[in-house]
Amino acid sequence: METKKVVIVISIIIPLIIISSIAISNPFLVDRAFYRMGFQEQICFPNTDDVFQSDNVTNIAAVGDFGINENSIKTLKNIQSSNPEVILITGDLGQSTAKEWIELTEFMDKDKMYIALGDSDLVERNDYLKHSGLNDDYYSFDYQNIHFLAISTNEEKNDELGIISDTIQLDFIRDDLSNAADNPRTDWLIVFLHHPMYTSTPNPYSMDLRNLLQPTFDLYGVDLIINGHKHAYERTNPVTFNDVITDNENCSYDDPNGQIYLTVGTGGHSHSQFKQKQPWSIIQNHNDYGFLNIKLLNDGKTLYGEFVSNTGKVMDAFQINLNDNSNKNLEDEN
Repeated sequence: METKKVVIVISIIIPLIIISSIAISNPFLVDRAFYRMGFQEQICFPNTDDVFQSDNVTNIAAVGDFGINENSIKTLKNIQSSNPEVILITGDLGQSTAKEWIELTEFMDKDKMYIALGDSDLVERNDYLKHSGLNDDYYSFDYQNIHFLAISTNEEKNDELGIISDTIQLDFIRDDLSNAADNPRTDWLIVFLHHPMYTSTPNPYSMDLRNLLQPTFDLYGVDLIINGHKHAYERTNPVTFNDVITDNENCSYDDPNGQIYLTVGTGGHSHSQFKQKQPWSIIQNHNDYGFLNIKLLNDGKTLYGEFVSNTGKVMDAFQINLNDNSNKNLEDEN
């Protein structure tokens, strides 16, 4: 009997020791195991007291990759009920026809919606642009102390990155960000586009986009880049072209020297599965549909972001605090 007890204790203790050793040496493997079983990873949450107590909060929503289905309708209704002042749509608008997208969003205020077209939108590109009151699929606008820049990463003929050869658009991007960085009324630079520059799912064009765009983003102090295409949610550490900034908490940043990249392809079409996690990735979610809700508070000096699932649960949150002495245009420092 005693021998059996010893055997049972040993059979329990040894696996626990092995699992503990793995968790200590490589916590990523344990994290992935739980994630594959459907347990959504949780990251630290910043203090939200200021969000709910501040006056004059600017409210922004962002998401892409919709389908003509109930999931997408719920995402859009949740966005509408959050009463945003600006809605950023990061492409693949229903992945059907422009007519169906217009019907799907007829209850939305289209004057608040700004689109960056995806590869699935190119067949009816002109119809989408006309409905949105746009002359081209790259453009910029200002809202309060935020400068928004929409970039086109599509090629009409063969679904390749037209930006690679589109020197006119590249010149526009550089001039636009330079002017915005020099504007004393601009505190935040937010870029939105369809294809991801950083994603843990395989992408043949991500590195091309980084090589083309990220040095410019570094130069002019871009804060956030929001994309779709991959049907999941992912948030990165602040990153520059040559570095990953890791001297901050995972959810609260004091004027980081780098951009945070957010994949928000969770409009409702389907889910892309993560099979790996890159070193710069903070959190991944391929289990939920929902949208990114961004709020500016503290006189526009604090940016607070949440990924809100269609169940109403906040699945991720982060906060960026501006330094009053920060200088967007790094050209002036060189």
